[in-house]
Amino acid sequence: MIREMLKTTLAALRSAFCSRAVLLAENVVLRQQIVVLQRSVAKPRIRTRDRVVVALAAHIFGEVVKAVTIVRPETVVRWHRSFWRLIWRRKSQRPVGRPPADADLRVLIRRFWTENPLWGEDKIAAELGKFGYKVSPRTVAKYRPPHLPRNRGQSWSTFLRNHFHQTWTCDFLTIVTLRFQILYCFVIVDLARREILHIGVTSSPSAQYAGQSFVEAVADRDNETPRFLIRDRDSIYGEEFRRRVKNCGTRCLITPPRSPKANAICERLNETPRHDCLDHVIVRDATANVF
Repeated sequence: MIREMLKTTLAALRSAFCSRAVLLAENVVLRQQIVVLQRSVAKPRIRTRDRVVVALAAHIFGEVVKAVTIVRPETVVRWHRSFWRLIWRRKSQRPVGRPPADADLRVLIRRFWTENPLWGEDKIAAELGKFGYKVSPRTVAKYRPPHLPRNRGQSWSTFLRNHFHQTWTCDFLTIVTLRFQILYCFVIVDLARREILHIGVTSSPSAQYAGQSFVEAVADRDNETPRFLIRDRDSIYGEEFRRRVKNCGTRCLITPPRSPKANAICERLNETPRHDCLDHVIVRDATANVF
């Protein structure tokens, strides 16, 4: 009894310092819960409009989430993730990235690969330029026939085993906040030790931010620079990032298209905080407050 009275008193004191808009939103959420509980059925079913009211109030005023009492916190997290999927599905309707190469160009690239076994992607891209095609060597490598034998060099797995102690890897992890703001967590990992060398969170990622993070990771290791840095094809690794990495004496290795296994250790590391933490809480804002 005394505990309940103390909680009521503290809640009243907190309400005295809240803004009028937050109090109105909290009242809306409480009234909606009363409407749900007053339905004639023994176990009232939460309808879509109930979820919409609670979700919108929580989206505009994050503190009203504490007023939700008829469902468990895991349920609110699930609602939040479902609304985020709807928003992301609408944003993803537009095609992103580079347009695919024409069918004639793809056929020509595969023909060059097949008829000229000693040519590489740079040579083929230069030859295509003579026919009026402006193609990146990476695009040429993308359409290389998979059945062709490897005439020189070594496989990706063999290369990693041979240079394990000289290689770092990096990647971005996305975090969705309560108000559907996307935060980006940049991680740098040492492959040999499976050690996290640098981790940082920002709401405005850029090539300058990623390059500065790499320089700081090198400085923390007493200027022990790796020989190679594995990264994916994200456009965020722009000219500034490549310049700063090159100035440190490190060569960037870009993973093949749609091949997350080429950077498996960093990809798996990104899934661990998501499954163990982020799937069970809602981050309020960039200050890492969670519900």
